[in-house]
Amino acid sequence: MLLIEHYIGQSPIAGAGLFCAESIARGQAVYRFDPRFVQLVLESEIAQLPVAARNALDKYTYRGHGADRLTGARYYCTDDSRFMNHSDAPNIRWDDASQTYYAVADIAARSEITCDYREFSEVGDYPFIDDPN
Repeated sequence: MLLIEHYIGQSPIAGAGLFCAESIARGQAVYRFDPRFVQLVLESEIAQLPVAARNALDKYTYRGHGADRLTGARYYCTDDSRFMNHSDAPNIRWDDASQTYYAVADIAARSEITCDYREFSEVGDYPFIDDPN
């Protein structure tokens, strides 16, 4: 669940993006995993949807990483966190122990919030993300 005031806007990275409506201090929590804000969608259900709905879910769902990797299902964030775009130099980073994204530097109000998709997915899940190794 997002812990900051935010809005969705046009992203210079790709399509829509998540932007902070307030300044964020380095180390401040931005997002914390909360199962009340994440839905599990079965891939068998996705396959039965119209093409447009499948395309939307392909864009806004993920399978997870490591011990949280799903087989036959995907995670769908029901809050606006699904609009976070990928960056190889993100301004927030994931902490497994607290299941929280924290700001890695001060972030000015009206800046786009970016994360590294490799922190919650596996190599090959996204064709536009290279293996860092």
